[in-house]
Amino acid sequence: MSIQEQNAQGAKLAGLFVRRPVLAVVINALIVVGGLAAFLGVEVRELPQVDQPVLTINTSFTGASADTVDRQITSVIEGAVARVQGLTGVSSSSSYGRSQVTLTFADGTNLDGATSDVRDATARVLNKLPDGVDAPTIVKADSNASSIMQLSVTSDTLSRDDLTNLVDNQISEALSAVPGVADLQIYGEQAKVFTIDVDQNKLASYGLTVGSIQTALNSIAFDTAAGTINGANQNISVRAAADVTSPADFENLIIDGKTRLGDVARVVFGPQNSSSGLHSDGKSGIGIGIIRAAQSNTVQISDGVYKAVAQLEQTLPKGVSIKVSSDDSIFISGALHEVERSLGRRRAGRRRGRVGARYSPAPR
Repeated sequence: MSIQEQNAQGAKLAGLFVRRPVLAVVINALIVVGGLAAFLGVEVRELPQVDQPVLTINTSFTGASADTVDRQITSVIEGAVARVQGLTGVSSSSSYGRSQVTLTFADGTNLDGATSDVRDATARVLNKLPDGVDAPTIVKADSNASSIMQLSVTSDTLSRDDLTNLVDNQISEALSAVPGVADLQIYGEQAKVFTIDVDQNKLASYGLTVGSIQTALNSIAFDTAAGTINGANQNISVRAAADVTSPADFENLIIDGKTRLGDVARVVFGPQNSSSGLHSDGKSGIGIGIIRAAQSNTVQISDGVYKAVAQLEQTLPKGVSIKVSSDDSIFISGALHEVERSLGRRRAGRRRGRVGARYSPAPR
Protein backbone atom coordinates (compact mmCIF):
# COMPACT_ATOMS: atom_id res chain seq x y z
CA MET A 1 0.00 0.00 0.00
CA SER A 2 1.37 3.38 -1.07
CA ILE A 3 1.70 6.43 1.13
CA GLN A 4 -1.07 8.19 -0.78
CA GLU A 5 -3.49 5.33 -0.12
CA GLN A 6 -2.62 5.28 3.59
CA ASN A 7 -3.19 9.03 3.80
CA ALA A 8 -6.54 8.64 2.02
CA GLN A 9 -7.69 5.98 4.52
CA GLY A 10 -6.57 8.16 7.44
CA ALA A 11 -8.50 11.08 6.00
CA LYS A 12 -11.65 8.95 5.71
CA LEU A 13 -11.34 7.84 9.37
CA ALA A 14 -10.72 11.38 10.56
CA GLY A 15 -13.62 12.62 8.45
CA LEU A 16 -15.91 10.03 10.06
CA PHE A 17 -15.14 11.35 13.54
CA VAL A 18 -15.55 14.95 12.37
CA ARG A 19 -18.97 14.21 10.91
CA ARG A 20 -20.03 12.15 13.96
CA PRO A 21 -18.63 13.83 17.08
CA VAL A 22 -20.87 11.80 19.41
CA LEU A 23 -19.28 8.59 18.13
CA ALA A 24 -15.84 10.01 18.83
CA VAL A 25 -16.84 10.92 22.40
CA VAL A 26 -18.33 7.47 23.04
CA ILE A 27 -15.25 5.64 21.75
CA ASN A 28 -12.92 7.80 23.85
CA ALA A 29 -15.13 7.29 26.90
CA LEU A 30 -14.96 3.51 26.38
CA ILE A 31 -11.18 3.68 26.18
CA VAL A 32 -11.01 5.68 29.42
CA VAL A 33 -13.39 3.32 31.23
CA GLY A 34 -11.49 0.27 30.02
CA GLY A 35 -8.21 1.81 31.13
CA LEU A 36 -9.55 2.60 34.60
CA ALA A 37 -10.97 -0.92 34.98
CA ALA A 38 -7.65 -2.46 33.96
CA PHE A 39 -5.73 -0.17 36.34
CA LEU A 40 -7.98 -0.90 39.32
CA GLY A 41 -8.19 -4.64 38.65
CA VAL A 42 -4.57 -5.35 37.85
CA GLU A 43 -2.98 -7.96 40.13
CA VAL A 44 0.20 -7.04 41.98
CA ARG A 45 2.66 -9.94 41.93
CA GLU A 46 6.40 -10.46 41.99
CA LEU A 47 6.25 -12.71 38.91
CA PRO A 48 3.58 -13.27 36.23
CA GLN A 49 0.79 -15.61 37.22
CA VAL A 50 1.60 -19.08 35.92
CA ASP A 51 0.15 -21.23 38.72
CA GLN A 52 -3.14 -23.02 38.18
CA PRO A 53 -5.97 -23.18 40.72
CA VAL A 54 -4.92 -25.85 43.22
CA LEU A 55 -6.60 -27.49 46.22
CA THR A 56 -4.98 -29.88 48.70
CA ILE A 57 -6.83 -32.40 50.85
CA ASN A 58 -4.94 -33.35 54.03
CA THR A 59 -5.99 -36.33 56.15
CA SER A 60 -4.29 -37.66 59.28
CA PHE A 61 -4.42 -41.26 60.50
CA THR A 62 -2.20 -41.55 63.55
CA GLY A 63 -0.06 -44.68 63.68
CA ALA A 64 -0.99 -46.00 60.22
CA SER A 65 1.67 -47.13 57.78
CA ALA A 66 2.11 -45.53 54.39
CA ASP A 67 0.64 -48.58 52.64
CA THR A 68 -2.45 -48.54 54.87
CA VAL A 69 -2.91 -44.79 54.34
CA ASP A 70 -2.64 -45.19 50.56
CA ARG A 71 -5.05 -48.12 50.41
CA GLN A 72 -7.72 -47.03 52.89
CA ILE A 73 -7.63 -43.21 52.64
CA THR A 74 -5.82 -41.82 49.59
CA SER A 75 -7.44 -44.12 47.03
CA VAL A 76 -10.91 -43.52 48.52
CA ILE A 77 -10.54 -39.73 48.39
CA GLU A 78 -9.12 -39.84 44.86
CA GLY A 79 -12.12 -41.81 43.66
CA ALA A 80 -14.53 -39.43 45.38
CA VAL A 81 -13.15 -36.23 43.83
CA ALA A 82 -12.38 -37.63 40.37
CA ARG A 83 -15.64 -36.31 38.91
CA VAL A 84 -15.48 -32.76 40.26
CA GLN A 85 -16.14 -30.25 37.49
CA GLY A 86 -13.08 -28.46 36.09
CA LEU A 87 -10.57 -30.97 37.48
CA THR A 88 -7.55 -31.45 35.20
CA GLY A 89 -5.11 -33.42 37.35
CA VAL A 90 -4.83 -35.39 40.60
CA SER A 91 -1.63 -36.21 42.46
CA SER A 92 -1.26 -37.79 45.88
CA SER A 93 1.30 -38.58 48.54
CA SER A 94 0.91 -41.15 51.31
CA SER A 95 3.30 -41.23 54.26
CA TYR A 96 3.30 -42.49 57.83
CA GLY A 97 0.02 -41.32 59.35
CA ARG A 98 -0.68 -38.71 56.67
CA SER A 99 -2.40 -38.48 53.28
CA GLN A 100 -2.16 -35.58 50.83
CA VAL A 101 -4.23 -35.34 47.64
CA THR A 102 -3.49 -32.36 45.37
CA LEU A 103 -6.15 -31.32 42.84
CA THR A 104 -5.33 -29.11 39.86
CA PHE A 105 -8.15 -27.28 38.07
CA ALA A 106 -8.44 -25.56 34.71
CA ASP A 107 -7.56 -21.90 34.32
CA GLY A 108 -10.38 -19.58 35.31
CA THR A 109 -11.97 -22.05 37.73
CA ASN A 110 -13.65 -20.42 40.72
CA LEU A 111 -11.79 -21.87 43.70
CA ASP A 112 -14.64 -21.13 46.11
CA GLY A 113 -17.05 -23.17 44.05
CA ALA A 114 -14.48 -25.91 43.51
CA THR A 115 -13.82 -26.06 47.25
CA SER A 116 -17.52 -26.52 47.93
CA ASP A 117 -17.74 -29.32 45.34
CA VAL A 118 -14.68 -31.08 46.77
CA ARG A 119 -16.00 -30.77 50.32
CA ASP A 120 -19.31 -32.34 49.27
CA ALA A 121 -17.48 -35.14 47.47
CA THR A 122 -15.30 -36.00 50.47
CA ALA A 123 -18.29 -35.83 52.84
CA ARG A 124 -19.99 -38.61 50.87
CA VAL A 125 -17.12 -41.04 51.56
CA LEU A 126 -16.46 -40.26 55.23
CA ASN A 127 -18.27 -43.45 56.25
CA LYS A 128 -15.86 -45.46 54.07
CA LEU A 129 -12.78 -44.23 55.93
CA PRO A 130 -11.44 -46.35 58.81
CA ASP A 131 -12.16 -45.56 62.44
CA GLY A 132 -9.75 -43.12 64.08
CA VAL A 133 -9.17 -41.03 60.95
CA ASP A 134 -9.30 -37.26 61.39
CA ALA A 135 -11.73 -35.39 59.18
CA PRO A 136 -10.12 -34.32 55.87
CA THR A 137 -9.15 -30.65 55.64
CA ILE A 138 -9.13 -28.70 52.37
CA VAL A 139 -6.48 -26.03 51.73
CA LYS A 140 -6.57 -23.61 48.78
CA ALA A 141 -2.88 -24.06 48.00
CA ASP A 142 -0.36 -26.60 46.85
CA SER A 143 0.86 -28.90 49.61
CA ASN A 144 4.44 -27.96 48.70
CA ALA A 145 3.80 -24.20 48.63
CA SER A 146 6.31 -22.07 50.51
CA SER A 147 5.30 -19.36 52.97
CA ILE A 148 5.29 -15.72 51.85
CA MET A 149 5.67 -14.39 55.40
CA GLN A 150 7.34 -15.62 58.58
CA LEU A 151 6.30 -14.53 62.07
CA SER A 152 7.92 -15.28 65.42
CA VAL A 153 6.12 -15.43 68.77
CA THR A 154 8.29 -15.20 71.90
CA SER A 155 7.61 -14.61 75.57
CA ASP A 156 9.54 -13.74 78.71
CA THR A 157 6.78 -14.92 81.05
CA LEU A 158 5.06 -17.94 79.44
CA SER A 159 6.48 -21.43 79.10
CA ARG A 160 6.69 -23.14 75.73
CA ASP A 161 3.54 -25.22 76.27
CA ASP A 162 1.52 -22.20 77.45
CA LEU A 163 2.80 -20.25 74.45
CA THR A 164 1.69 -23.13 72.22
CA ASN A 165 -1.85 -22.92 73.62
CA LEU A 166 -1.87 -19.17 73.00
CA VAL A 167 -0.78 -19.62 69.38
CA ASP A 168 -3.27 -22.41 68.69
CA ASN A 169 -6.28 -20.76 70.36
CA GLN A 170 -5.83 -17.05 69.65
CA ILE A 171 -3.06 -16.09 67.25
CA SER A 172 -3.72 -18.77 64.61
CA GLU A 173 -7.42 -17.91 64.42
CA ALA A 174 -6.69 -14.22 63.86
CA LEU A 175 -4.11 -14.87 61.13
CA SER A 176 -6.23 -17.51 59.38
CA ALA A 177 -9.06 -14.97 59.05
CA VAL A 178 -6.92 -12.65 56.89
CA PRO A 179 -8.27 -12.67 53.29
CA GLY A 180 -6.01 -14.64 50.96
CA VAL A 181 -4.40 -16.83 53.63
CA ALA A 182 -4.77 -20.50 52.70
CA ASP A 183 -2.95 -22.19 55.57
CA LEU A 184 -0.51 -21.67 58.43
CA GLN A 185 2.73 -23.53 59.03
CA ILE A 186 3.44 -23.69 62.77
CA TYR A 187 6.78 -24.99 63.99
CA GLY A 188 8.49 -25.05 67.35
CA GLU A 189 5.25 -25.73 69.22
CA GLN A 190 5.36 -27.94 72.29
CA ALA A 191 1.99 -28.95 73.72
CA LYS A 192 1.47 -30.84 76.97
CA VAL A 193 0.70 -34.55 76.60
CA PHE A 194 0.40 -37.62 78.78
CA THR A 195 3.51 -39.79 78.43
CA ILE A 196 3.42 -43.44 79.53
CA ASP A 197 6.83 -44.89 80.40
CA VAL A 198 6.37 -48.67 80.41
CA ASP A 199 8.65 -50.90 82.52
CA GLN A 200 9.16 -53.93 80.29
CA ASN A 201 10.37 -56.14 83.14
CA LYS A 202 7.31 -55.48 85.30
CA LEU A 203 5.06 -55.86 82.27
CA ALA A 204 6.55 -59.30 81.50
CA SER A 205 6.30 -60.39 85.14
CA TYR A 206 2.52 -59.85 85.04
CA GLY A 207 2.26 -61.75 81.76
CA LEU A 208 1.07 -58.69 79.85
CA THR A 209 2.11 -56.99 76.60
CA VAL A 210 2.05 -53.48 75.21
CA GLY A 211 -1.08 -54.48 73.31
CA SER A 212 -2.84 -55.05 76.64
CA ILE A 213 -2.05 -51.45 77.64
CA GLN A 214 -3.25 -50.16 74.28
CA THR A 215 -6.54 -52.03 74.66
CA ALA A 216 -7.07 -50.50 78.11
CA LEU A 217 -6.27 -47.00 76.82
CA ASN A 218 -8.72 -47.35 73.93
CA SER A 219 -11.56 -47.83 76.41
CA ILE A 220 -10.98 -44.70 78.52
CA ALA A 221 -12.72 -42.25 76.18
CA PHE A 222 -16.19 -43.34 77.29
CA ASP A 223 -18.99 -40.88 76.67
CA THR A 224 -22.43 -42.12 75.72
CA ALA A 225 -26.10 -41.32 76.23
CA ALA A 226 -27.68 -43.10 79.19
CA GLY A 227 -31.29 -42.07 78.62
CA THR A 228 -33.56 -39.36 79.97
CA ILE A 229 -35.32 -38.61 83.23
CA ASN A 230 -38.85 -37.38 82.67
CA GLY A 231 -40.45 -35.29 85.38
CA ALA A 232 -43.63 -33.34 85.75
CA ASN A 233 -42.06 -30.04 84.74
CA GLN A 234 -38.79 -30.95 83.01
CA ASN A 235 -36.92 -33.58 81.03
CA ILE A 236 -33.26 -34.22 81.85
CA SER A 237 -30.86 -35.95 79.47
CA VAL A 238 -28.37 -38.28 81.17
CA ARG A 239 -24.93 -39.10 79.79
CA ALA A 240 -22.40 -41.57 81.16
CA ALA A 241 -18.84 -40.27 80.95
CA ALA A 242 -15.52 -41.61 82.20
CA ASP A 243 -13.04 -38.74 82.05
CA VAL A 244 -9.34 -39.33 82.65
CA THR A 245 -7.64 -35.98 83.21
CA SER A 246 -4.63 -36.59 85.48
CA PRO A 247 -1.65 -38.97 85.72
CA ALA A 248 -3.21 -40.57 88.80
CA ASP A 249 -6.37 -41.36 86.82
CA PHE A 250 -4.27 -43.05 84.14
CA GLU A 251 -2.31 -45.09 86.67
CA ASN A 252 -5.56 -46.33 88.24
CA LEU A 253 -6.75 -47.84 84.95
CA ILE A 254 -7.23 -51.60 85.22
CA ILE A 255 -5.40 -53.51 82.51
CA ASP A 256 -6.17 -57.12 83.35
CA GLY A 257 -7.85 -58.42 86.47
CA LYS A 258 -6.34 -56.55 89.38
CA THR A 259 -3.34 -55.18 87.50
CA ARG A 260 -3.37 -51.43 87.15
CA LEU A 261 -1.42 -49.29 84.72
CA GLY A 262 0.56 -47.77 87.59
CA ASP A 263 1.91 -51.24 88.47
CA VAL A 264 3.77 -51.57 85.17
CA ALA A 265 4.27 -47.98 83.97
CA ARG A 266 4.81 -44.40 85.07
CA VAL A 267 2.53 -41.66 83.68
CA VAL A 268 3.81 -38.10 83.32
CA PHE A 269 1.94 -35.03 82.09
CA GLY A 270 4.43 -32.65 80.51
CA PRO A 271 5.66 -30.95 77.32
CA GLN A 272 5.80 -33.05 74.19
CA ASN A 273 9.12 -33.59 72.45
CA SER A 274 9.36 -31.06 69.63
CA SER A 275 10.78 -31.92 66.21
CA SER A 276 11.44 -28.27 65.31
CA GLY A 277 12.41 -25.08 67.07
CA LEU A 278 12.80 -21.34 66.68
CA HIS A 279 15.02 -18.69 68.24
CA SER A 280 14.38 -14.99 67.69
CA ASP A 281 16.57 -12.30 69.26
CA GLY A 282 18.12 -14.95 71.47
CA LYS A 283 14.73 -16.16 72.78
CA SER A 284 13.07 -19.50 72.22
CA GLY A 285 9.64 -19.25 70.63
CA ILE A 286 7.19 -20.48 68.02
CA GLY A 287 7.30 -19.71 64.29
CA ILE A 288 4.33 -19.17 62.00
CA GLY A 289 4.47 -19.33 58.21
CA ILE A 290 1.76 -17.70 56.07
CA ILE A 291 0.76 -19.74 53.00
CA ARG A 292 -0.77 -17.73 50.17
CA ALA A 293 -3.94 -19.04 48.58
CA ALA A 294 -3.96 -19.57 44.84
CA GLN A 295 -5.08 -16.52 42.81
CA SER A 296 -4.52 -14.16 45.76
CA ASN A 297 -2.48 -10.96 46.14
CA THR A 298 0.73 -11.10 48.17
CA VAL A 299 0.77 -7.38 48.97
CA GLN A 300 -2.84 -7.39 50.19
CA ILE A 301 -2.16 -10.45 52.35
CA SER A 302 0.86 -8.71 53.87
CA ASP A 303 -1.19 -5.61 54.69
CA GLY A 304 -3.87 -7.78 56.30
CA VAL A 305 -1.33 -9.70 58.38
CA TYR A 306 0.26 -6.48 59.65
CA LYS A 307 -3.18 -5.21 60.69
CA ALA A 308 -3.94 -8.51 62.45
CA VAL A 309 -0.58 -8.38 64.27
CA ALA A 310 -1.30 -4.80 65.41
CA GLN A 311 -4.66 -5.91 66.82
CA LEU A 312 -3.13 -8.96 68.51
CA GLU A 313 -0.48 -6.86 70.24
CA GLN A 314 -3.26 -5.04 72.10
CA THR A 315 -4.77 -8.27 73.49
CA LEU A 316 -1.76 -10.54 74.06
CA PRO A 317 -0.64 -11.21 77.64
CA LYS A 318 2.15 -9.12 79.10
CA GLY A 319 5.58 -10.32 78.05
CA VAL A 320 4.43 -11.92 74.78
CA SER A 321 5.88 -10.49 71.57
CA ILE A 322 4.88 -11.17 67.97
CA LYS A 323 6.71 -9.74 65.00
CA VAL A 324 7.21 -10.32 61.30
CA SER A 325 10.65 -11.78 60.59
CA SER A 326 10.39 -12.05 56.79
CA ASP A 327 8.01 -10.69 54.16
CA ASP A 328 8.10 -11.38 50.40
CA SER A 329 5.88 -8.37 49.69
CA ILE A 330 8.71 -5.98 50.61
CA PHE A 331 10.52 -6.77 47.36
CA ILE A 332 7.30 -6.47 45.34
CA SER A 333 6.43 -3.11 46.89
CA GLY A 334 9.98 -1.88 46.32
CA ALA A 335 9.84 -2.89 42.66
CA LEU A 336 6.54 -1.05 42.24
CA HIS A 337 8.01 2.03 43.91
CA GLU A 338 10.95 2.00 41.51
CA VAL A 339 8.57 1.76 38.55
CA GLU A 340 6.61 4.75 39.87
CA ARG A 341 9.84 6.73 40.33
CA SER A 342 10.98 5.86 36.82
CA LEU A 343 7.67 6.93 35.33
CA GLY A 344 7.78 10.15 37.35
CA ARG A 345 11.30 10.95 36.15
CA ARG A 346 10.33 10.27 32.55
CA ARG A 347 7.31 12.56 32.75
CA ALA A 348 9.40 15.25 34.44
CA GLY A 349 12.04 14.89 31.75
CA ARG A 350 9.45 15.29 29.03
CA ARG A 351 8.03 18.40 30.71
CA ARG A 352 11.50 19.92 30.98
CA GLY A 353 12.14 19.09 27.32
CA ARG A 354 8.93 20.78 26.23
CA VAL A 355 9.67 23.84 28.37
CA GLY A 356 13.21 24.09 26.99
CA ALA A 357 11.95 23.77 23.44
CA ARG A 358 9.31 26.39 24.04
CA TYR A 359 11.64 28.97 25.55
CA SER A 360 14.86 28.19 23.73
CA PRO A 361 16.32 31.33 22.16
CA ALA A 362 16.23 31.64 18.42
CA PRO A 363 19.56 31.02 16.70
CA ARG A 364 21.41 34.07 15.63
